[in-house]
Amino acid sequence: MENTLIRPAEARDATDFVRVIRAAYGPWIGRLQGLPDVDAGVAEEIARHPVWVAEDPDTGRILGGLVLHEGEEAAVIANLAVDPDCGGRGIGRGLMAAAEAHALAQGQHRMTLSSHRDMTPTLQFYLRDGWVETGREGYRVFMEKRI
Repeated sequence: MENTLIRPAEARDATDFVRVIRAAYGPWIGRLQGLPDVDAGVAEEIARHPVWVAEDPDTGRILGGLVLHEGEEAAVIANLAVDPDCGGRGIGRGLMAAAEAHALAQGQHRMTLSSHRDMTPTLQFYLRDGWVETGREGYRVFMEKRI
């Protein structure tokens, strides 16, 4: 994650975060049945929930982002996206670390998420990061991680 700043998202980041989401999910959009509208409501998410972005401090370019929903029993990763041109640099892990630290500070010890069953590289990323599959329903794969 060399030369990347993880910081809380601001309202001005919404357009760039949407660009990253569209690039990250681009290969999947229109190809996978049951994939939700992955970039809907980003500005509202930033206003209402903890959201972090990964930024190149030299250029100000947004390279990734993560949306966290705070639940009563677990923190929920609502969306994680990294610009595909920046894959393999640890940006996703850096964003996850920020979300985990926040969840722990809020007294949470469990995180959950759901992903699409056919997004195998994404599922493998989560499994390598310590997530465990807890179930499947239709196209959705449910996972959790103890923190």
